[in-house]
Amino acid sequence: MQALNHMVFGGLVGLTFNDPVVAIPIALSSHFLMDVIPHYGNDPKTARGTRAYNLRIVLDTLACILVMTFFLSLHPPNTSLFVLCAIFAVLPDLFWPLALYVKQKGIVWEFFKFHKRIQYESRAGIYLETVWFAVTTAIVIHTI
Repeated sequence: MQALNHMVFGGLVGLTFNDPVVAIPIALSSHFLMDVIPHYGNDPKTARGTRAYNLRIVLDTLACILVMTFFLSLHPPNTSLFVLCAIFAVLPDLFWPLALYVKQKGIVWEFFKFHKRIQYESRAGIYLETVWFAVTTAIVIHTI
């Protein structure tokens, strides 16, 4: 799932649950649950490190910043929890670059293997991601 969808859903979790002890673990868990859903995946022709791959990462990051800025301009209640949950929902993907430097053993490596194994990526998943984004964004705006 694109970081944008993880972020929006995490923000929604922060709006829904007022207790950080409840909201943050749910936001983090949502990342893995969303990765099991068929979603837009990497094009085999655009391997990691290629220009097209890096461009997609940059565009996803910029979209996250723009959408979060828009949400914050609406003055959500409990802004700190909203932002924190959005970050925790994206957090597991932020560790992927470390996979290049981690020894292929131990608990950190097992985490990467688990995270990779649960992915259900498909080029056609872009349609589901688009609908997911539209629905969760509408709910966030309505909730704010």
